[in-house]
This record gives sequence, C-alpha cells and structure tokens, in this order.
Amino acid sequence: NVAPEPDGSAGLVQVSLQGTPHRVVGTVQGSTPVLRELNGATFKQPAPVAGPILIYRAKASEPSMLPTLTGLLRKAGIQLQSYHSSGVVAGEQWSAVGLSAPLSDLSELKSHVMEVFQLHL
Repeated sequence: NVAPEPDGSAGLVQVSLQGTPHRVVGTVQGSTPVLRELNGATFKQPAPVAGPILIYRAKASEPSMLPTLTGLLRKAGIQLQSYHSSGVVAGEQWSAVGLSAPLSDLSELKSHVMEVFQLHL
C-alpha cells in the first residue's frame, strides 16, 4: 500500500518480508527510489534502492560487522557499491548495502546480525 504524504515528496510503504511487517519510508531523487527510514530508524543519507541491496539490522555496538561483510563479499567476488546506516534506535542500527551482484548465501551473515534480507530491484 502506498499512501502519498501531504507534500507529495514521500510515500509510505508497508512491506511484509518473511512474515515480518517493516515500515518503510522512501522518496525518489531524480529517477532513483531512496530509503529514508526503516521501522522508525532514519538513514543519515537516503540509501538508493537500485540493483541488489542487502539490508541488515545489528547491535550498534557491533563494530566488526562491516569487516565481516566485506570479507564475505570478497570471497563471493561481489563488490560493495554503497553503504548507508541508520540512526540508532534501542541500541540497534539498520544498514543498507548496495552490491554489484546478489549474495547467494546469507547464512554466514545471520550469525552476526539480528535480521538480514536482500532486495533485487
């Protein structure tokens, strides 16, 4: 469901992934859709939603997550093309990572994060 905001610049989208509802707020910059907010956590810079994108939620106090992710991507031969993180809400932070290709196996990541999913647009 898309409900336009009164100023017309943002849409509110309710998305359900693996049976879990996620409240997603985004806009369009030029012709690229961007993610502004996920479940109440606002992204410092809007994250482009184009190509394969990996989205995960982790404890904000977990500094080793990005090196772990880049190591997995290197093994899979996938390049990290963009990285955006949200503000911290209840000690947790969302990250949106643009990839050169989808990651075929998320199981290694699942032990480091609270939730992870991929979108391919």
